Amino acid sequence: MTAGFERMHRHAAVPLLLTGIFLGSRLVFYLAGVRFDMTPLTGQIKMFQLLDLHQLQHNLVQSIWYLQSQPPLFNLVSGLLLKLPTVAIRPTLVVASLVLGLGLVLTSYYLALELHVPRLVSFVLAVVVVLDPANVLYGNWYFYSFPTAVALTFAALCLARHVRTGSLPSGLGFFGSLMSVVLLNSTFQWFWLVIAAAPLVIVLRRRRRRSWQAMLAMAAVPLLLVSLWYVKNAVLFHTYSTSSWAGMNLSKVARGLAPPDQLAKLIAEKRVSPVSRIGPFEPVSAYGPNFDSHPVTGVVVLDQRTKGDGTPNFNNINYIRISNQLLHDDLVYIRAYPGTYAHNVSRAAILFFVPPEQYNFVEPNSRHLSEFLNTFDRYVAWEPRPTAIATNSFAAAQVTFGQVSIGSVIMFSIVLLAIPFMVWRRRSDAPWALTLTFIWMSTAYVLALTTLVEYGENERFRYDLGPLPLIAAVAVVVALLKRRPVEPKDPAT
Repeated sequence: MTAGFERMHRHAAVPLLLTGIFLGSRLVFYLAGVRFDMTPLTGQIKMFQLLDLHQLQHNLVQSIWYLQSQPPLFNLVSGLLLKLPTVAIRPTLVVASLVLGLGLVLTSYYLALELHVPRLVSFVLAVVVVLDPANVLYGNWYFYSFPTAVALTFAALCLARHVRTGSLPSGLGFFGSLMSVVLLNSTFQWFWLVIAAAPLVIVLRRRRRRSWQAMLAMAAVPLLLVSLWYVKNAVLFHTYSTSSWAGMNLSKVARGLAPPDQLAKLIAEKRVSPVSRIGPFEPVSAYGPNFDSHPVTGVVVLDQRTKGDGTPNFNNINYIRISNQLLHDDLVYIRAYPGTYAHNVSRAAILFFVPPEQYNFVEPNSRHLSEFLNTFDRYVAWEPRPTAIATNSFAAAQVTFGQVSIGSVIMFSIVLLAIPFMVWRRRSDAPWALTLTFIWMSTAYVLALTTLVEYGENERFRYDLGPLPLIAAVAVVVALLKRRPVEPKDPAT
C-alpha cells in the first residue's frame, strides 16, 4: 500500500485526490444544510470588530485610517466587498472560502512532508483537516479566524521551504503571511512577529552576508507596512498596539467572575475607579460624563456612539480612555486578588480546550451537523461528554471538564513539552528544527496570551492556530519513533 502511495505521489495524484475529497466533502456538507454565513456583512449579526457598514461602503479610506480598535485588514476587505454589486458578494465569498479551504488542506499535506512525516500519514492528516468540523464551520463564517489559520499554516510551510532551499518566493511568502496575520488578528502583536521571525534570523546569522541581504529584501515591505500602522496608531491615538481594547479585554478575565465585595472594597479605597463596576463593552453613556467628553473630531467612525444597526461603536474615540482606565483597574485588581485572577485564568484554560466548533457564532451551521459534530468530538477529539450546545462568553462559566477535548490536551502537551527536546536533538536538520520552533513559539504564545488576558471566547482563539499543533505533534511522534534523525530530503521527490 505504501509503495502504491509513493507512486501516486510521484505522479501528483495525491494533491488531485485531496482536491476531490475536499470538494466532495463540501458538496455533502452543503446538501446537509451548511451555507456560507455572511450575516456580519448584512448587519443581521452584531459584530464588535466591524465598523459601521455604511461608513465602510461609502467612506472606506477615512474609516480605515481612523480605525484604532482593530487591525485594518478585516474591515478593509469588508469595505471592498460592500462596494461590489449585492448579488456578487455571496458568490465571491463562497469561492474565496473554497480556495482558502483547499489551500489549507494542501498546505497541511506539504507541511507534514517537510517535517518528514511519511506520505501516507501526511495524506491521512490532510483528510482529517478536510473533515474537521471546525474547519467546515469557520470556513463558512465571515470572520478572520479561518484566514488566520490558513496564513499561519502557510507561513510554516514557507519557512520550512525557505530554510531548505533558500528560495525567494518562499521567503516572501513567510514574511507576507506574518504581516497579514498581524494586520488581520489583534491576538498577534508586534512582539509575536519578532518571535515568529526569530528562527529564520538564527539560521541566517550563520550564513553569508548575502543571506542577510536577501532576508532584509524579503522582509522590508511587510515590516514597513506593519510598522506604519503602529506608528499611525501611536501618533493619532497614543496607543501602541493594533487594538485599543486591551483594558476591556483583560477585564473579562481579571474581574469577570470577581465577587462583588472585592470590587466594592477597592472602589471604596479609591484604588480603582467606579468604572470597574460597569465593566467592558458597554455603551459610552454608561461610563458617565467623565468618559464621554472627548471633543468632536469630525471623523464619523470616531464620533458616532452607535453604529447604523443600533449597537455601540467601540471605535468611538472615548473608548481609548475607558479601556486605559480599565487596564489600570485590572492590574490593581490582579495585584490585590491574585487568587481570584488565577481561578479565572484556569477557567479560560479549560475553555481553550473545548472543541472550537462549539462556539456560538458558528451555531447557524453547526445545528445542521449536530450528529457529525458529536461523533467527531467523541471519537476524534476525545471529548468525554460531547455537546452540540454552543458556548459563549455568558455560558463560559458553566463549561465543565467533560467538555474538554482530551485529544487536544495531549496534542498541546506533546507540542509544548516535547518540541524543545526534539529540536535540540535534531538541530542539525535546520528546516525541521526551525519550523517546529516557529510552531512551538506560536502555540505557546496563543495559549499563554489568550488565557491570561481573555475569557469567554478562548476556544475560538485556539482555532486561530489551525492544524499546526496537530501536524507538529504527529511530526514529533514520528521523529521519536525513528532510531536516528533522517537526512533532510525534498518532499516533492
